[in-house]
Amino acid sequence: MAYINPQTQSLKLCFQSHYSLPYFQREYKWESRHMAEMLNDIQNAFLLNYEPTHARKEVSGYSSYFLGSIITSAEKDGKKPLIDGQQRLTSTFLLLAYLERYRRDNQVQNALDLSTLLGSVSFGAMDYSIEFSATRKSIFDCYLDNSKPVDDAMRDAEEVPDLNDGDRKLLDALRTTEGLLDQKVRTAIAYFIDYVVERVLLIDISVASESEAHRVFVTMNDRGLRLGPIDLLKGQILSKIPVAADAQSCHTAWVRTINQLRALDPEEDSLFFRNLFRAKWADTMRGKSKGDAAGDFDIIGEAYHRWFESNTTRMAISTGDDYVRFARDDIPKFADIYAFIKNAEMELKPGFECIYFNAARKYSFQSMVLLAVVKVSDNTTDWQKKIALVARLIDVILTTRTIEGKENNYDNLKELSFVLARDIRDKDYAALLAYVQAEWPKYISLLPDLAKLKYARADRSDILYLLARIACHLEDAFSLTNRVGFTTYWQRDRGMKTFDIEHLLKEPFDTAALPAIHGFSDAKDYDGSRNLFGALVLLPRSRNRSLQDKAYRDKLAAYATENVLAQTLCDALYQNNPNVTAYIQANLNIGLAAISDFSKDNIVHRADAYVAVAQQVWQTP
Repeated sequence: MAYINPQTQSLKLCFQSHYSLPYFQREYKWESRHMAEMLNDIQNAFLLNYEPTHARKEVSGYSSYFLGSIITSAEKDGKKPLIDGQQRLTSTFLLLAYLERYRRDNQVQNALDLSTLLGSVSFGAMDYSIEFSATRKSIFDCYLDNSKPVDDAMRDAEEVPDLNDGDRKLLDALRTTEGLLDQKVRTAIAYFIDYVVERVLLIDISVASESEAHRVFVTMNDRGLRLGPIDLLKGQILSKIPVAADAQSCHTAWVRTINQLRALDPEEDSLFFRNLFRAKWADTMRGKSKGDAAGDFDIIGEAYHRWFESNTTRMAISTGDDYVRFARDDIPKFADIYAFIKNAEMELKPGFECIYFNAARKYSFQSMVLLAVVKVSDNTTDWQKKIALVARLIDVILTTRTIEGKENNYDNLKELSFVLARDIRDKDYAALLAYVQAEWPKYISLLPDLAKLKYARADRSDILYLLARIACHLEDAFSLTNRVGFTTYWQRDRGMKTFDIEHLLKEPFDTAALPAIHGFSDAKDYDGSRNLFGALVLLPRSRNRSLQDKAYRDKLAAYATENVLAQTLCDALYQNNPNVTAYIQANLNIGLAAISDFSKDNIVHRADAYVAVAQQVWQTP
């Protein structure tokens, strides 16, 4: 075999090279959760070292984060063929693109300019450091266009034609990244950028020729018995079962269960055990102070098979019969429930809609929290009722955090979710219902503050989510035949049919476009008020753009033909529509009515209506 040259590289050194992607490379497969795991791991590694008193130079002494390895062959035409590691390298490129966009948009002083790592300009066109398809190149061209605000740039990227599944996954990862950046990291973003480019390392295994690189790839991936955590866990369990027939039946059940989980995702087997062990038996979590010892939650995340080996007594597993029960009965049942949860996250299921809604918000702890309340003795009716109820509680928690201006990212929700899982662990339905009903008032009391929510201050996707939920509730309440549905409101890859947030009042302040008595004291008052929740609806992107320069009164004819939020502003909805009439009469407090021209007072009345509908959407169980 030709000489192999492994070299440890920082990202700064790695992205000084340009890479080509050979035809056999698989499409980009990372889900947004994979991106979240990578970014959260890097942030945690940074925060374990960072102190506000540190000088920038001290980042050079921070402990490094190892990203993994790539396999390349000798340069051809100025580019290294990337034989293995495309998923990792593309995701790292995406992170650098996000950080560069963040640096520019927030005018971060003295932070490293990452544009030279992303590529170089040749004859007026960007030559990225990874040789992307024309479509993917267009995505990054749009996203990195600093002449536009990031929301407009992201919309342009979403509208690039001929997107494939890999492109959509990449866009989803980009959308997700914004909500993942820890607040502590934001306050030290220049330091974090230094850490990412200088202390995040990978190994470039470079081989003289492409054919030799293939041989290295095969050797590293196919030869030898490489036991992962899932294999070691199986070995630990089966080795404790003395009766051969029992061991065989447990092995059969194990293989069937693992195949079922891997059918969901190649990594779902390990994710299942992490979630299960945390949900049912973990008691502790690492403290918030530097140097605090790892708790059950953390150890399970790093090496769940080792945690299991040390905690079988806690799990009431000691005899051979206990191991048989656990392997043959308990694991398959929990895996079936886990698969049900994952499927409900991917597709709306009647009665379990909140599981889908929480997944749409990228809530990554849902499986752990829902499994916590399930007992192995529960029948199907019992566990389904319980997980549906807990999913509703999660939904209202996430909703009110948005209203309070709190970020629903991994780090902010980790402890909250773990505490919730412990609180509800193994409760029967009656006890769970009592717990949820006792908790609910602290969240439902925050719903009136929805009226204070502003487009300019909240994450756009959070506002879109809230408007979509209110719209869906009205569609059901009115028994509309032409319902849009949450999935369509939420989907971000429908081109010009994608739903965007519509301001009822145009920009800028123009008294000619307002009623004679409009209530705005000046342009500043107008600009702040038009961003309030009560002055927003949803429209398809094409209609949103075509109407943006028009006065409210001139948009009503278009609103009358659109979705229910827009229609509730128009007379036509309330005429000869008995279902709407019945709902309005039964819910006089909601105060929905046509509005012929839109003033500052109308923003308040509209917000009150939204709040009243929201109180129905998130009513106490």
